[in-house]
Amino acid sequence: MNRKDTNTRHSSTWVLLALLVAASFAVRVAAWGYWRTGAIESEGAEYARIAENLRNGVGYQGIVSPGPQLVFPPLFPVLIAGASLVTHDYELAGRLVALVLGALLPLPVFGIASRLFNRNAGFIAAALTLLHPVLVNLSFSVLSEGPYTTLFLAAVYVVVRALGHPSIQWWLLVGGAFGLAYLTRQEAMAAVLIAMVFALTATEGSAALRCKRAAAALGVFLLLALPEVILIYRATGKIRLEGKSTQFFALGQRMLAADANPGLDHATHDVQADEPSPAPNAPSWQSWEEKWAFYAVDSHLNVTGAAMRSHSDVVRETRIPPGALLHLVEKGVRQNAPRLVSRLSERWFGAPFLPALALLGVFRRPWRRPQAVSRMFVMLIAAAPVVATFSALWTQDRYYFVLIPFFCIWAGNGLLELGLWTKTSSTAVGWTIPSLPAVSEYVIPGLIGLAMVIYPIPAVRDPQFIFAFSSPSTRVEKEVGLSVGQQQHPVRIMDLSIPLAFYAEAQWVMFPYCDAESALRFLDKERVDYVVLRRGVVFTKYYGDWLNEGIPDSRAELLHLSPDAAARFVIYRWHSTARAGAGGQLGS
Repeated sequence: MNRKDTNTRHSSTWVLLALLVAASFAVRVAAWGYWRTGAIESEGAEYARIAENLRNGVGYQGIVSPGPQLVFPPLFPVLIAGASLVTHDYELAGRLVALVLGALLPLPVFGIASRLFNRNAGFIAAALTLLHPVLVNLSFSVLSEGPYTTLFLAAVYVVVRALGHPSIQWWLLVGGAFGLAYLTRQEAMAAVLIAMVFALTATEGSAALRCKRAAAALGVFLLLALPEVILIYRATGKIRLEGKSTQFFALGQRMLAADANPGLDHATHDVQADEPSPAPNAPSWQSWEEKWAFYAVDSHLNVTGAAMRSHSDVVRETRIPPGALLHLVEKGVRQNAPRLVSRLSERWFGAPFLPALALLGVFRRPWRRPQAVSRMFVMLIAAAPVVATFSALWTQDRYYFVLIPFFCIWAGNGLLELGLWTKTSSTAVGWTIPSLPAVSEYVIPGLIGLAMVIYPIPAVRDPQFIFAFSSPSTRVEKEVGLSVGQQQHPVRIMDLSIPLAFYAEAQWVMFPYCDAESALRFLDKERVDYVVLRRGVVFTKYYGDWLNEGIPDSRAELLHLSPDAAARFVIYRWHSTARAGAGGQLGS
């Protein structure tokens, strides 16, 4: 191919990529307009409140716990704070940040797939990523998984390029790309270590040169991580790259203790068989062990649940003995490995089409140089988010969202291989129409690819799936929160979920996992102003009693709600001293 042909091909590629990004934006904006949104997500409320506090000079604090937020890294809230300068609305700012980064995801997917396989596989993989309903919905959800997935895949692409062009400059970019991913979600730490191993073992040059490349990448990564390290050190006195693993370890240890000592739950008389099933969109918990580990309060009103304490205290006081960590990981593997298999076979993920075609794309042909090293790296890097789930004794569907673009990359090549198989096999048996290139290489793979992105839609929009927590049906939560905020400020709200308190500009207080008498005393200790009870939710026995029979204390003033709000909530105004009076009214 002469230079003119090469330039023409490059120009056409850039034009196609520009059209791809434009289509990605268009699909996501159209989906946002069609499906619409309601209240902000619980995680999104924390990120948005951090952004608001940063802009207002309060510091790096959220809505969930007192003191600095040491679990959520700063890049997403910083981007939200920046976007809010234009939107003047933190929720909208969060959705726009997710939209922009989500729309750009097909670019690194194209780059990786083109390097691992070929240009055609790259365009197919990018198209699958553009249309996959989970990735589309992430693009207008205030969840860190959307921006993180784009930044993480961009970092993976830079490594794939660096493996083929092993210069110091490329490895500096590797450190910067993974640094940005780490500042979005701390799971990127494991990925950068894998990249360092490949820099040391899979690139050309002397041992000294390979060490320089790894050191360059690691140095830039640590430079970007420095603000987070300083924040954690000032809050805890400890030098840590992140606080999430310590929080997860503390929660896991408590869950193991609860599992070994069922008598710990003697005071709560946990969920009875005749209690109602959780309502759609309502928070729920699988076991008393999880609730006790997260939200327990003892009879002296000391918060013992790890999620009820400040992050600073947990990180400062928690020690992680290697033996205890290994025991926790062993339990996590036994518990979460079957859940991983279950998630990969779920309809929302794209099963059975996406996993099957991904397997075909990966293993249809033997790996040969020069792509073999890059393919091995991408496979190992895709496993890193999965390994991270083994350090926790609970999982959520969103932990596996980052795997979808990797499967799209492999499935893009799988569709090409399927087209080649169709053409060759149809020719061998004498079938004329299927053997036509237009049919075998475009029509049949195109129809299967279309099925791959249409089939998951009902599961992704299911009322029990994660995106339902910000569906239009939750708008009443936003309305009630705004009404509460108009009644009183500042305000503290006890609730099982965060968004209502976010809209009320309140500090959120979690219901304690304890007996009824302690729960009443806890309201005073935490200076709670409003108690929000959610219909159909299973939490503790006292919670069900309060919901069905009322809070048994004269300081609890039942508020009158609009019909839409009353169908979802029962809300009490809590007074520090008993007084009589007519009930207030919210949501009218």
